[in-house]
Amino acid sequence: MSNFRLIFMALPLVLALNVNAQSVGVLEEVVVTAQKKEENLQDTPIAVTAITESVIDDIDIANVVDLAGMAPNVHIINTPSNNTAATIAIRGGVTINPAITWEPTVGMYLDGVYLGKGQGSIFDVVDLERVEILRGPQGTLYGRNTLGGAINLISKKPSGEGLSTKITIGNYGLRQTQLIADYEIGSNLYTKLILNSKKRGGYVENRASPYQAVQGVVPNTVADHSELDTIDSNGYKLMFAYEGDNTSVNLTFDETDQDNIPPFAQLTNTIPNWSAAFGVGASALTAGLKLWPIELFQDDKRQSVAHINTPTYELSVVKGTSFTISRDISLGTLKVIWSKRKTDWDDRLDLDGGPFPIADTERHTKYEAETLEVQLSGSTDNMEYVLGYYTLEDDAYTANPQTYFAGAPFLQNYSGTSDAEAFFGQITLSISDKLDLTLGARKTEEDKTGFKEYVGLFSQVGQGSFDDTSGTFIVSYDYSDNTNLYFKLADGFKAGGINAEAPTPFESLKPYDPETIESIEFGLKGRYFDNRMMLNIAYFDNEHEDMQISYFTADAAASSQVLNNSADISGLEIETTSIINDSTRLMINLSTLDSEFTTDLVASDGFLLEQLPYTPETTIYASLEKDFGNYRMRLDYSRIGEHPSFPYSSTDPRAALTNLDSRGITDFRLLTEPMENMQLNFWIKNLNNKYHKMSAIPFGPTFGQLTVGYFNAPRTIGIDIHYKF
Repeated sequence: MSNFRLIFMALPLVLALNVNAQSVGVLEEVVVTAQKKEENLQDTPIAVTAITESVIDDIDIANVVDLAGMAPNVHIINTPSNNTAATIAIRGGVTINPAITWEPTVGMYLDGVYLGKGQGSIFDVVDLERVEILRGPQGTLYGRNTLGGAINLISKKPSGEGLSTKITIGNYGLRQTQLIADYEIGSNLYTKLILNSKKRGGYVENRASPYQAVQGVVPNTVADHSELDTIDSNGYKLMFAYEGDNTSVNLTFDETDQDNIPPFAQLTNTIPNWSAAFGVGASALTAGLKLWPIELFQDDKRQSVAHINTPTYELSVVKGTSFTISRDISLGTLKVIWSKRKTDWDDRLDLDGGPFPIADTERHTKYEAETLEVQLSGSTDNMEYVLGYYTLEDDAYTANPQTYFAGAPFLQNYSGTSDAEAFFGQITLSISDKLDLTLGARKTEEDKTGFKEYVGLFSQVGQGSFDDTSGTFIVSYDYSDNTNLYFKLADGFKAGGINAEAPTPFESLKPYDPETIESIEFGLKGRYFDNRMMLNIAYFDNEHEDMQISYFTADAAASSQVLNNSADISGLEIETTSIINDSTRLMINLSTLDSEFTTDLVASDGFLLEQLPYTPETTIYASLEKDFGNYRMRLDYSRIGEHPSFPYSSTDPRAALTNLDSRGITDFRLLTEPMENMQLNFWIKNLNNKYHKMSAIPFGPTFGQLTVGYFNAPRTIGIDIHYKF
């Protein structure tokens, strides 16, 4: 569907819904800090979606995956095989392998603190005030690794609201308890303690395979955990806040511990006569027994029963300390943000998803990062400005033993460091009452080192220094009292690195280049029908130079390398929220993507890379709210079009196996009005119990062209009980 067709389909619908609007209510004003300053959402000349506190409470947004589908051209899933790592794509910018060795393409921030890696990025963030999703490169104000965009998670500050709790009960054994104690402990001094515990049983039952016993191969050893895809999470957040006349101070400590069993790696595809393709490997493992009819365990529909032979686990400990001080001085407001974060992350996976010891892997990861940001913001009669300095130091280590055909583990260890420093500034000039001009620039320098060890074989060291100057140019024009038009040019930068997950020492020595992006964006933001309708439209064209594409090698199960390939991605985004009448509110988000590689890059297996991953042609999100006196109904529907999960050629046999069909999910909620100190919310997620393949991982010919898939959750039902003491 072309961009213009989408416009013609969407706008008449939106207008028709609002011509007859008779509500006396109006849309709330939303204040965002997307440009490092407070401003009205509709006056902010960039593509940003703001999710307010009321919406967060309604649909229970607790982590980044809960945001999936809510903003145009924003695609978020659990990374394949894990519940604590996220794969985030915005406008086609994505890092499909969130391992500690790769850098993300979308920046994620918690209260202004950059969260540097995909591993450990899924953890419950309770008591959020607002979420801001910035689409497009944010190279000036946010800097490194924000080519696709940025996600800001903003917590509610302590304010002395007292004691409250939330208890959630649902099917699959879901039990979640949140306790918030928020008190004033001195003059303008507040503290808040948040405790959160979440437990849920698995969606898949694991059983011993009867065929496995007949063959006499290694017996099933997973009797100690009969369910897969379980969650066991506990966390806390302790906050202190001081709010003086011209000074504010915030100190935060947080930690989340998770002990999960990963999702099921379900075998979905094999080549014909898969067993014969296995050849020598199968014969050696089974000591001459007949080859395995693995097709018996293959299914492209979501299974509720598994037969994996390897005990699996996923352990994640994420903790951090942050300190923010803001003080009004003669030049404006001076803000200092310091943080130190640490991640300990381990997992063990049955990669093949079957009952036989074919391919297993473990990862043991440690990551530490320390950041410091200094901002000076202020204004004069006709100018607003933000100036800043940013520095990051991080240290990563991962050990990755891999076992194939029940042989001896093949050990791969990696360690690496990054040192980044940047100076940035952005000014907005009021040329006239209607015309504003914004200019920004950021100078970045980044040094990287990497050490790759193939235990007992080879060790390699790689290093590189990267620098870049990116800029932003925005023209904003108030076309009328209720319509703002803008034009934006922006750059982005992502440093290069070494191929730390390459299958051979030779390939790990091959560095990949920095990625840059040049973006053009046209936008409209408006409020109509006496402020009962909000309409935002954005068209963009992004040129990625040396786009960093993570590519699974053809002959290994758990090895990949980064290839540089240029790409052109354009799209259209429409957001609208409307008050239909006194009791009805409707929100519709529509988006398109048109993407293609612009260089003829051939991978190591000889195939031409053609398809960009996670670039669906269309996405839709709709939300309908209806008041019925003492309770309110909410329906949320999201749909994402067909798209590839890996950057394969159309002639590569793996391409068809990893293409994902279009999928749509409907959620239902019934929310009651507060009854004195209590409120009850009933919810059903995946109302129609639809199953969809969310991602797929292909193995190479060495493994008989196996493909495993990961599916969405089945229908879940629960109730939230809110109580304020």
